[in-house]
Amino acid sequence: MIPRRLHLSTEAEWLRELELVGADPACWERLRLRTESLVLKVTGLRPAAGSILKQCMLASGCDAIVSRDTITCSCEHTDALIVGSPRGLEAACRSLEHQPFGLEQLAGEILRRLGSDSASGPVIAWGAGRRLDFSEGPLIMGILNVTPDSFSDGGIYLDPDAAVEHGLEMAGDGASIVDVGAESTRPGSDGVPDPVQIERVLPVIEGIHRRLPELIISIDTSSGPVARAALDAGATMLNDVRALEDPEMLSVASGAEVPAVLMHMRGRPSSMQDDPRYLDCMGEIYRFLEAALRRAVDAGIDRRLLLVDPGIGFGKRLRDNLEILRRLRELGSLGCPVVVGHSRKSFLGRIMGDVPPSGRDAYTHLVTAMISSDADLIRVHDVAGTAEAVRLSRTIRGLRREG
Repeated sequence: MIPRRLHLSTEAEWLRELELVGADPACWERLRLRTESLVLKVTGLRPAAGSILKQCMLASGCDAIVSRDTITCSCEHTDALIVGSPRGLEAACRSLEHQPFGLEQLAGEILRRLGSDSASGPVIAWGAGRRLDFSEGPLIMGILNVTPDSFSDGGIYLDPDAAVEHGLEMAGDGASIVDVGAESTRPGSDGVPDPVQIERVLPVIEGIHRRLPELIISIDTSSGPVARAALDAGATMLNDVRALEDPEMLSVASGAEVPAVLMHMRGRPSSMQDDPRYLDCMGEIYRFLEAALRRAVDAGIDRRLLLVDPGIGFGKRLRDNLEILRRLRELGSLGCPVVVGHSRKSFLGRIMGDVPPSGRDAYTHLVTAMISSDADLIRVHDVAGTAEAVRLSRTIRGLRREG
């Protein structure tokens, strides 16, 4: 039982979480004055464990909101919203020591969540001196699409020489990573055969690596053969919108011992926007990524090399994308760096009045500034503007002294 720290900013979000737990809505009246407390969510408790948890929390001045059916043991399992101050939660965890049903282990997990939203280290290190240091704020991943049909820049960088120059330009503008992809994943797009992907990406990766060998190049693909060819050409990172679900892709990642981004997507690009619906958007994304991480670790991949991406725009409605951005910090409970790819996405255009992709950079930068304390890696088209947004955000938050 690993709790997820929730970040609920509106009454509607609180009421929705109470509904998902199956709690009495009247709970909100006593929680209303405690919304500045920490909130953790744990799933799959046996009713007896839920009852003991609630008693220990109440005895320490905290609360555990469980299903109304817990007291009668008429439910198989219950989720719980744990609410309290750090001091109160620490006291409650002491009272959970030596309790049955896994509650002692749960207490240890709660204590680990009190210090930070993330259990991940500030640095990913691999290979011959490669490293990504997130300790001073989010890093930038520049998008380099060598495709004819990507939603924002399709066809612009199909020429290998132009693509190489753009990759080097992004590195000069502040990108720590250049992410090269040869298959559009825009809504409604179809797959691209492996040989075509390889033909597109290899000269670009080789050209960038030859001229700037220290730059981290990521290959954006869900294909094992494409990933293997890209790594042989100089790529040192994987970015998979299907979260290494393909066994061959999983095998390549395991053998390469390089960082890999696992992304959440509902369905496939060709159909992902065909009326996607979620009962619990953040909960479903969290559980998907938790399972993907477990699958990767079971395959022999070092967890310290894994990053997670909630997949903004990939099988998500407007309301889902906004919820992800508001509650992004919750993904820190997974213990891995969090990647966000909101750049020029259609939901920004819809909010601002059907603005085309080419006109969405200002909105992208505004969102970047807003989430820069919750994200570890920002994946964008306009690297220079993003670097300025991150710098401004860090300065306002006091992480950088100016003048």
